[in-house]
Amino acid sequence: MAQSVSQWTASSLLDALKAEADLSEEMVFVAAPETSDVFEVHMKGVGDVVLFVVVSPAQITTTTVLWGRDELEDPEAFEALMLRSHRTLMPLSALSIDKIGDREYHELFGTMSSTSPLPEIIEEFKVIAENAIELARELGPKASA
Repeated sequence: MAQSVSQWTASSLLDALKAEADLSEEMVFVAAPETSDVFEVHMKGVGDVVLFVVVSPAQITTTTVLWGRDELEDPEAFEALMLRSHRTLMPLSALSIDKIGDREYHELFGTMSSTSPLPEIIEEFKVIAENAIELARELGPKASA
């Protein structure tokens, strides 16, 4: 049965996720010590992708860092391709360019309501991680020889 709450907080969502026994083989949940509205999800079952989850009163945002923008041979071509085809390449996900320190990074993210049922949130985590793996495999920077 889908669990529904009036509104998730990071703490209540983290507690609910940790209570799901069948997730322990797939995901590891880590609270961020410096803030109460963010936690990490390590997707053991999907390529060890690390997701960052931010819970606000209106929405839950899930993001993962893909790679440095400067790691792509032609970042502008990649970004143009993504603008034209992201709906089919990355269902339920969007791409952004965010600055971390002095570098720009491509990040994949998705958002949903802070009142979403727990099964939908878990599915969102899986979709973001799977999309990140697929995007890296198909369009990410090539490994150095």
